[in-house]
Amino acid sequence: MTFGKLARVSPVMLLLAGVVLSTASMTNAQEQRLSMLTDPRMVVIPTRTVDEINNDMENARAGKQLADYRRVQAETRLAQVDGTIEGRKVTLGDVDRRKNEAKKAKRETEVMALEIEKKANEQAINLLNKLKDLRKTEVDEAKADAEWAEIDFTALQLETELVRKRTEFDSLNAAGAGDLTLTTSQQVLRELEVRLLKLQQQRAESTQKLASKQKDIISRRMKLHEAQLKLGMPR
Repeated sequence: MTFGKLARVSPVMLLLAGVVLSTASMTNAQEQRLSMLTDPRMVVIPTRTVDEINNDMENARAGKQLADYRRVQAETRLAQVDGTIEGRKVTLGDVDRRKNEAKKAKRETEVMALEIEKKANEQAINLLNKLKDLRKTEVDEAKADAEWAEIDFTALQLETELVRKRTEFDSLNAAGAGDLTLTTSQQVLRELEVRLLKLQQQRAESTQKLASKQKDIISRRMKLHEAQLKLGMPR
């Protein structure tokens, strides 16, 4: 009798055992999936604290303000150089006029002096043009610096949102939220990570652009310095 009852009950017990095993398997799979999401080794973008990010945001904001201030200064210097060049051109035209008058009057000594003055003004204009090129580059560098700061600030804002969503996901996971809720939250995280990575790539490209402008400034300063030395200008 006992054997017969066991024989009749065993299919039900087997079915129940199968359900239990299936449920355990699904639970284990879900735990593995969540473990991969929270495992530091599987995190694409390293986790940082909000304080760390906020500190970087303050630096980016200050950097943008400084870059804008430097741009205004550089544009002012550029305008000053333009004004000086125009003044020299007027002077050069006046020298040519006086030289022609001296030639007509056959004042040879005055003609020689005016030719020397003309050459000096031409050299000055050439030097000022080099300075103008430097000032233009300084304006471009300041603009590139401001652009970098803007991209950096935007990336940091998005990183802050990513931290918030990661915290939200952890809370849902700890509260035993359903698969659909967790999957949706995970999809949001992945999309934020993609967008943040793209911004970080733009920031890296902007860094290279800024470095190129800074190298250009140094190169132009060296050329201007050499030109000053050739003219024997006092330091």
